[in-house]
Amino acid sequence: RAEAPKRAMVLTVSLLDYGAGNVRSVRNALVKLGYPVVDVDRPEQLRDAQVVVFPGVGSFGSAMAFLKQKGFLEPLREYVRADRPYVGICLGMQTLFEGSEESPGVKGVCIP
Repeated sequence: RAEAPKRAMVLTVSLLDYGAGNVRSVRNALVKLGYPVVDVDRPEQLRDAQVVVFPGVGSFGSAMAFLKQKGFLEPLREYVRADRPYVGICLGMQTLFEGSEESPGVKGVCIP
């Protein structure tokens, strides 16, 4: 008697949308690949995220202002520093730096 094939665990992708950029295209690609996608709109959602994808295009300063205003800055910093799965696309990766020449004086998430 043959055993049924074991199903691979499918990760749920937590998609961080700061209101600008290529989020819809990224969401469509992830769904097409078979991944369930959860929109992250509250900082506490990062605590239970299996993998965070942060796509974005636009201004470093505006993105950092959003993260700070909505309370994402420290939870995002803790998530990445804990070496949890994170995919930053374009601006989503840039926000992890200490700052950007694009927005002098604006501090980033500061991941060493």
